[in-house]
Amino acid sequence: MKKVLLGTLAVLILAACSKDEVVQQNPNDAISFSATTGKAISRAADGYCNNSLPGDFKVWAAAQGKSYFENEKYVKYNDAASGAPAVYKYKPEDGVMRYWPATGTVDFFATKNENGTVTFTYTGTTSLAFAGFAVNGTVSEQTDFIYAVNKEATKTSASDGTTTLNFRHALSQIEFQAKNENSKIYVEIDGVSVKKVNSKGDFSVNVETANNYVKHDFGSTKVDPDPREGRCSWTGQNTKADYDVTFTAIPVATTATSLTVTDATGEFNPNTMYLLPQTLTAWNKSAAASTQTDSYFIVNALIYNVAGASVDKDKDVVVWGDNTSGTWKTKPIAIPVPASTKWEDGKRYVYTFVFTTDGNGGYDPGTNEPVLTPIKLSVTVDDFVDAGNSDVNMGDKTVPAP
Repeated sequence: MKKVLLGTLAVLILAACSKDEVVQQNPNDAISFSATTGKAISRAADGYCNNSLPGDFKVWAAAQGKSYFENEKYVKYNDAASGAPAVYKYKPEDGVMRYWPATGTVDFFATKNENGTVTFTYTGTTSLAFAGFAVNGTVSEQTDFIYAVNKEATKTSASDGTTTLNFRHALSQIEFQAKNENSKIYVEIDGVSVKKVNSKGDFSVNVETANNYVKHDFGSTKVDPDPREGRCSWTGQNTKADYDVTFTAIPVATTATSLTVTDATGEFNPNTMYLLPQTLTAWNKSAAASTQTDSYFIVNALIYNVAGASVDKDKDVVVWGDNTSGTWKTKPIAIPVPASTKWEDGKRYVYTFVFTTDGNGGYDPGTNEPVLTPIKLSVTVDDFVDAGNSDVNMGDKTVPAP
């Protein structure tokens, strides 16, 4: 039985955006925003999207080489009286109303779920940076860090004072599946972990061209025409950390079984990881995983040998598990991350652990020993032993001759 780790799916988390959800009727030249954040699907599965816009965000603005305003909170709301869709504008208890300048352009920056030391540069090339951004160490508390830029916006280009912010996802989203192709084993998994990955880094957004931040649309070609280069950058990734997810034991089927995507009811799926974009160095198995600083995955698995047509837990033998408490429970298995693994901002990576019909099943993270040892038979055959010669008389003397 071989456990193979496949980085099977890396797709843009940001897909076609719908603009018709947010329009604004706002007089008196006050600045307000409409927003798009990605394809129209459930936030619980994908973070923010057009059907699940953030409830609020922070905005920085620069005009005429000067700071126009900084760290202003804009809140989404509905005008029930007029039936207007959701828009974003100031909330009296959080700030003051901001107005468009009489002339000139404004560069807007917006973020949600940011952290770190902020630097807003508004002379020359405007930019926004967060030094020392840190990913939450508890996966269930991780959030979708998003950002948006609208360069060279003007009062005349805005509809009734409203200008659109198209949010991008700054982190990488990591999810896990498993598949069992070996009918002679039964596998249950109740946890997965990502070990020894960078948890802190410096994030910055530089406005280079307006087209880098406009609403993108896959269209019929299913290709994102928006250039990724120049949108944002991550540097100085450091501080190794582990990220663990546990859940009720899931039997692994012959088709891909989701381990971390659940029917969550909160703002974010509690088992989906939002991690720092980075290039990973795979643990090379030269020593036990637990003593290394390179990256690997942990799968908490309980594996039965299947003697008959299907598993019988009362009769079948456990070939990998922990019985120290007198009851069989899952036990960690270590697997190196795929070679040349690079996580990029705004992309989802789905890793599928495949239990196949050969191999060693991964490694014990504490001893570096293989999880499973395939049964191999060394065959010898004894030589026949010579018991000696005995003559056999073909005639029977007790029978009279004819």
